[in-house]
Amino acid sequence: MRTSSRPHGLRRLALAGATAAALTVTPPSGRAHADAAGVLGQPSAVTTVAPGVTRTTYPGGKHTWAAVNVLRVDPDIAPLTLRSSVGAASGAVKKVSQVLGDPSLVPRPAAGVNGSFFDDDLMNKYRLPEGDPEGVSVQQGVLLSEASGGGVLLMQHGRPYITTLKTDIAVSAGGASTEVHGINRHPGRIPWERPVSSKGNLLVGFQGDLEAKPDTQVFANDDEIVLFTPEYGIPTPGPLEGSEADSADDPGVEVVVDRGGTVRSLGRGRGGTDIPPGGKVLQGIGAGADWLTAHARVGSSLTVTEKVTDLRFGDEIPLSRSLYAVSGRLIMRQDGKSTYSGSGGDRHARTVVGVDGEGKVLLVTVDADDDRPGMDYNQLGNLLAALDATDALNIDGGGSTTLVVDGALVNKPSDGFERPVSDMVQVTWGGYGVQHRAPSGQG
Repeated sequence: MRTSSRPHGLRRLALAGATAAALTVTPPSGRAHADAAGVLGQPSAVTTVAPGVTRTTYPGGKHTWAAVNVLRVDPDIAPLTLRSSVGAASGAVKKVSQVLGDPSLVPRPAAGVNGSFFDDDLMNKYRLPEGDPEGVSVQQGVLLSEASGGGVLLMQHGRPYITTLKTDIAVSAGGASTEVHGINRHPGRIPWERPVSSKGNLLVGFQGDLEAKPDTQVFANDDEIVLFTPEYGIPTPGPLEGSEADSADDPGVEVVVDRGGTVRSLGRGRGGTDIPPGGKVLQGIGAGADWLTAHARVGSSLTVTEKVTDLRFGDEIPLSRSLYAVSGRLIMRQDGKSTYSGSGGDRHARTVVGVDGEGKVLLVTVDADDDRPGMDYNQLGNLLAALDATDALNIDGGGSTTLVVDGALVNKPSDGFERPVSDMVQVTWGGYGVQHRAPSGQG
C-alpha cells in the first residue's frame, strides 16, 4: 500500500485537532493562565459553562478595551463538537442568541460566537434582511458562499483547522461551460474581497477578475452568473439600484432548475423567485446573462460543478457532510507563530477562534464601548500569544462581536445591542472526547 508523507484532504482536517490534543502539553495550563493575566490583569470570574467548557472573564479596568471573555473548550473532558450555523436561512441575518437559544434545539448548544464578516451595507443602506458573507461559507458540506482570499475556519468532526481556500464553480449545458462567479449573493456586487494587486487606481480582487475603487467596500463585476441554493431560504434578490457597483442594478436574466437539473423557466429580469427544493436558481448579468440565454433552454439540462482547494497545502477538499466553514480576514497565528506583521490598525471589538497548545479550542471576545475602543491587531496578537494560541483566526468584530452562553447573551456588544449576523460558530454536544493513555507499563 502506498503511503503519503502528510494527511490528505479531509483526513488531514479531521486529524489536525486530534493530533494537537495528543501532544505533550507545553506549557501547562497554569502557565497559560498566568501569561493571560500578565496581559489582561486578574480575571473577575472563572465559570464552568458545561463539562469541558470554561469561561474566564477579564475586566477592562484602565485598558483600551471594556472586557475580554475567553471560552476554553476541552475535548478531553466531554464529547463536544465545533460547528457553524446560519439559522433558518443562509440568505437572512439573525442574532446569535436567537439561533442558539431556540428552545427546539436538542441538545441546546453550550455556547457560541458570531462568525463571518458580511455585507452589512445591505441591511443599513438598502434595508434588506440579508448579510452576504464576505468569503466562503459551508454548512454540512454544502457550499453557500464563494471564497474571497481571507482566512477560513474549517470544522470537520468538531475539530477546527485554519487555512485559506479557493473555490472554482462552473455551469455546463450541451457541451458548453462557463464560470459561476458567486453563490447566494447579489450579482455584480461582491463585499470586500482580499485585494491582491492594483490596476491603475483600482484594486484587483483575490479571484483575479474583480475590481474595486479604493474608497468603497465592494468589488464589482459587470459580467456574472450567481447560483442560488435552497439553503438561501428567502426569495431570490432583485437588482440593487444605487449600489456602489453599477452592474448590480442590471435586470439580467433568471433561470430556474429543478431537482433533476432540468431548466423549468428562463426569464428577463430577476428577483422574487422561490428556489425549488433540491433545485437551484441562476441569475446572470452582462455576458453571464447572454450565456444563460443561449444555453439554458427550457427542458434542457444544466450541471453545476464545485471545487474547493486548500491553499495551505494545495489539495482539494471534498464537500463532505461533516464539513463546516466560516470566513475571517487575518490569520493571526499559525503553527505556534505570529503571522501578523502590520502596524496594528484601528482598535475595535474583536472575535477570535483558535486552538491552544493543549488542543483546547479558544473562543475569544474583546468588548469595546464609547470610552474604550477595543484592541488593535498588535494588542490582539499579544493576547493570543499569552493564551498559548498555536493557530488563531480573526473573524467579524466591532458591533458584531457576540458571546452567547446557554442561549443568553453574556458580553456587551459595542452598539449597545446585539446585532444580527450572517453566521456563527457554536459549541455543542456530539463527537468523541479524546483520552490520553500512558503506554503499557508506564504511568
